[in-house]
Amino acid sequence: MPSKIYRYIAFFAILFLSYSSSFAQQIKMDGLGICPNSSLRLYVDNPDDYSGFSWQQFVVSSQSWSAQVNGVGGVNGSDLNITESGRYRLFANRKSGNATVSFPEVTVIDLVAPISEITPAVATNQICKGNSLELRANTVTNVFYNWRLNNNSLNNNNTVIKATKEGKYVLEVIDRTTGCVKSSTPYEITYFSLQQPVITPVPTVCGVSTAGFNLSVNYAGGTFRGPGITNTSMGFFSPQDAKVGTHKIFYSLPQNNSCPNLEDSVQIVVKDPQVVLTSSTGGTDFCIGQPASLQATTGFVSYEWSQNSTILSEVGSKLTITSDADYKVKVSDGECSAEKVFTAKFVNQVQPKITNIPSVCGLNHTAVPLEGTPIGGAFTIDGVAATQFDYARLGVGKHTVNYEVRGTLSCLNGIAQQEVIIHEIPKIEFARTEFMWKGSSVVLQSNYTDPTYLYTWTPNVALSDPKIPTPIANPTATQTYTLKVESPFSSNCSDEKSVDVVVFEKIWIPDVFTPNGDGFNDTWELTNITAYPNAEVRVFNRWGEIAYYSYGSYGGFDGTYNGNVLPMGSYTYHIIPFPDHPELELKGTLAIFR
Repeated sequence: MPSKIYRYIAFFAILFLSYSSSFAQQIKMDGLGICPNSSLRLYVDNPDDYSGFSWQQFVVSSQSWSAQVNGVGGVNGSDLNITESGRYRLFANRKSGNATVSFPEVTVIDLVAPISEITPAVATNQICKGNSLELRANTVTNVFYNWRLNNNSLNNNNTVIKATKEGKYVLEVIDRTTGCVKSSTPYEITYFSLQQPVITPVPTVCGVSTAGFNLSVNYAGGTFRGPGITNTSMGFFSPQDAKVGTHKIFYSLPQNNSCPNLEDSVQIVVKDPQVVLTSSTGGTDFCIGQPASLQATTGFVSYEWSQNSTILSEVGSKLTITSDADYKVKVSDGECSAEKVFTAKFVNQVQPKITNIPSVCGLNHTAVPLEGTPIGGAFTIDGVAATQFDYARLGVGKHTVNYEVRGTLSCLNGIAQQEVIIHEIPKIEFARTEFMWKGSSVVLQSNYTDPTYLYTWTPNVALSDPKIPTPIANPTATQTYTLKVESPFSSNCSDEKSVDVVVFEKIWIPDVFTPNGDGFNDTWELTNITAYPNAEVRVFNRWGEIAYYSYGSYGGFDGTYNGNVLPMGSYTYHIIPFPDHPELELKGTLAIFR
């Protein structure tokens, strides 16, 4: 093929490629046109393939293209933000080959925004706080709605909203096709000017007996309600009616428009602290010398004690006391206080006494009423409750009278005791005549030994004590003694009687003799035995066999029995001087030696 033909083919190929490239590259828009009060972005794809961008706008008035319209990126910018409709074109240099490329022009049109209007359900721009006003959007097809309040989206796309807050409401209507947005004229809502009632706070009320008072508010004309309110228009609060507790009081104030009443509330705390004083004894009396204390109700913040108006150092709930006084405690819970007075009395140990009951002789005596101090005690006689001492019923003897007093304190407990003796009228008896060996002694004893009687023995001869019931007598010769027994409670209550004490000569008894025929000590001689003509003498060997016996005149024991010589050894003897008085028997041992 001739070379000329090749050159033509190459030329047209280059021309085609150049044309195809420029035709394929378009100016693009990010919208269908320019919305009112908005802009439109013009741009090209693959901007990195080009440089030296130059935007131009066709000027209708001069019917010519403007010299240059720069894009957002500056002189060489690939994007252009425009706010005017019209014809736009772009020139750029291709980086590969550095050829100038003319982009086909585009025509940008002005778009029409949808209508955006707000219509209130009620023609007003004021509402009561807490109420609402219905706002309605104009009805437009193919749009979106967006409600805003004070430039903040409410995230509500309904055609109707309930406006409850004050501020500027704006309706945005967005065309679904063009994306153009139309904002309505702001519809401003304000709250009615209201009289917000405020109740002046009330400090804690101390004591339900505190006088009532009127509550104070900033606006009059309302109504009070709540515990303790006895006058709803004046707001008179009575602590006595409210009682102890935390009370919420309301004040409702009508408004000058159609708005609901506005309310305020206040809490009124009524306290009535009560302090109770208890003692360690449970009463007002205390024993001297014993621990004593007062205990106040616990749980208060502070305690102040005083004694007869003098402040004490104790700051706790318990106080130790030692003397009679008026003690006062003042307590506080931090807001309210209370006080209590306690009169303490210290008492000595009680000493009960019994009105004396006389001891008497005989039973013919009038009964005695039982009396004791302090009053209020109880009597017993021999452990049995009693109100009188009846001599005839109680009978002869010693009677124990107890008077016991019991109180709430240990020192108020005590007992008194008296022993009352009722003597019988004495009648003395002696069991027998007393016999005794001369040089010995005998105990004189009648049928009376009661030490409460008075005893007198006469004559006061050879007696250990003539004033006791059982004296020891050791006369050297037979003696008659007279005893007088009398009651100390009556001089006419006595008796006398005598007793004989017979004194015998003593028989001298040797304990050994030697019957060996030497003429010395060959017989058992009993000196003074002849004074007892009826004496009985017996001697026994060691086996208890009789070795000697005599009755009447004693002839002497010679160491033989029935003519037989008795062996040497130990023997026992029994000598009865008076057979009628065996108690005078003499006993002992006797030894025979040869």
